[in-house]
Amino acid sequence: MKQKSWLIFWLAAIVLLFGFNGSLLITDSVEANYALTAKEMVTSGDWLSPQIYGQYWFDKPVFFYWVTALGFKLFGFTEFAARFFPACFGLAGLGLLVWGAEKIFDNKTAFYSGIVLLTSVEFFLISKSIITDAILFFFFSGTLLFFYLGYSSEQKNYYYGMYGCAALATLTKGPIGFLLPGLIICLFLSFDKGWRSLKQMKLFSGTLLFLGIGAPWYLAMISLHGESFTETFLGTHNFLRATVSEHPRDNVIYYYMLVNLLALFPWSGFVPQCLWQSFRKQGSWQRPDSLTIFLLIWSVTVFIFFQNMATKYITYTYPLLFPLALMLGRFLAKNGSRAFSKGYLFFHGSFYVLLTGAVYWCHLNGVIPMRHDYLVLITVLAGAVLVYAMASYHKKYLTIAVAAMALLFNLALIPVVAVPFSDVRSGKQLALQLQAQYPDKQEIGLYGNYPTSSVFYSGKKIVKLLPQNEIEGFVPKAFSWSSKNVMPYAELKNYANDKGNVVVVQKKEWHDFMDNADTYLLLAGENNDWYIMHG
Repeated sequence: MKQKSWLIFWLAAIVLLFGFNGSLLITDSVEANYALTAKEMVTSGDWLSPQIYGQYWFDKPVFFYWVTALGFKLFGFTEFAARFFPACFGLAGLGLLVWGAEKIFDNKTAFYSGIVLLTSVEFFLISKSIITDAILFFFFSGTLLFFYLGYSSEQKNYYYGMYGCAALATLTKGPIGFLLPGLIICLFLSFDKGWRSLKQMKLFSGTLLFLGIGAPWYLAMISLHGESFTETFLGTHNFLRATVSEHPRDNVIYYYMLVNLLALFPWSGFVPQCLWQSFRKQGSWQRPDSLTIFLLIWSVTVFIFFQNMATKYITYTYPLLFPLALMLGRFLAKNGSRAFSKGYLFFHGSFYVLLTGAVYWCHLNGVIPMRHDYLVLITVLAGAVLVYAMASYHKKYLTIAVAAMALLFNLALIPVVAVPFSDVRSGKQLALQLQAQYPDKQEIGLYGNYPTSSVFYSGKKIVKLLPQNEIEGFVPKAFSWSSKNVMPYAELKNYANDKGNVVVVQKKEWHDFMDNADTYLLLAGENNDWYIMHG
């Protein structure tokens, strides 16, 4: 591809991944947990043992907290700082894909693979989110890419990249960082009958490299915190998550089929054709080449593994986008405009109609108070005209037209949907009002859903208030989801009857609060979904 095309590609990536990051508020509860832990890492000066609400917090390993805390050190405690390194690693993951595709295939395939990943819905969402997945994606993909480069070439030093990335993936997400790539590698070696290559895999020196990078922090945690660390980190956040569903409503067989249909859009419509071509040649069935087998095993293993996990999250299967982007990039590079069947164009147009309908449904039903919603409609209409024109008159540019439509649609979603959605899901406005109304009050009681983001933004101690009959079930217990309840808490009636206390009550919980509190606190203000009460 021409240098100009690559320049436009990387400029588009930077705009998509970094644009509006300072306007996206930190949301509850997942983003706020990560952001507050990293903030406390900076303010406490303890960069070894993660803490939240002043309590040790072992939900994830330390690497994501380190980079988020570094963002805060560089840019202050801001939204842009919290989203800076996820965006950087999103860009790095894109660079790894392009570099790997050029090594394995050619420059044209690298360009198309990069386009597939860059314009996919899940890629830009995760690269702008304060969660571990963009960083895990980079190291997880690096582990398997460096394995294959070492396996398929004379340069066996690539294997050191495999060990290093596996160690950093383990420091990012835990044992899954090396166990799942290891399973994929073992399955591939079995299918490809490549076990002899183990002799060339630098097993001894590579294992030393893996342990030298990945083990010290874990050993330090075990030494400092003992069973408290192992029971919480390994027991609750690994074993329990795999065996007991945290969100039972999502534990359905079709969950990840729907997730990945949207995650890879607008390119998910090509997956059946791409798979068909992988197994057919000149009208007959064939065994795919070694690389295709590796990419298929990578994709399918990630999908099946997380499908069989009891707890399901939208982001869990994100690592399969890397091998699928490589396969689809090769498919588009080989087939050009011939890839765009009438069936695909129908799927493409219908899905955009559904997405646009969903946006306006959320707007009309008050789910998200959208701003400038006309941008979505204009983008879809302009994109549809562009795609139709290319399909009719300049088919060789059809891939670029589909990519441009996806890129502009994703960009439009940020100010129209993502920014107002973050306002709804964040406690920042409540925190600012509490700061203004009670600047000298360091502790606030709260009844309702606990907004960790309000703690992050206000710097105040927010105490979760519970009726007496709910306290026993709330108290943290080992090998239970209650072990996540590390925020300060107190009995509701006693706290509310202390006239020196300020209590914030979620509006939808008002009647329940009055039934249980038996208080004489007076209404002192309100903020969106909250009443503020003071004696």
